[in-house]
Amino acid sequence: MDKPWFDPETGALLLDSYVAETPSFLKILEDGIVTSHDVSMQAIRVATLLKELDATLDPAARTLVTHLLTELSVLHALQARHAETQH
Repeated sequence: MDKPWFDPETGALLLDSYVAETPSFLKILEDGIVTSHDVSMQAIRVATLLKELDATLDPAARTLVTHLLTELSVLHALQARHAETQH
């Protein structure tokens, strides 16, 4: 999956559009219900990919990816908290 991260014209991050095309996401949402099993299986997929990535990174790249993943997790937590307060 060699896809650009950003739209070359707008600079917008393209990951959300990739999520909508990802087989694991589409399979989970077929019935419109996200179960705890679905979440657990996705967590395993992510951990497996992170381990694979970790084995390939030099120390500088690993530091950058760690910072990126931490900030991405902060964004996710903030979005979830914001969504909770909007209801």
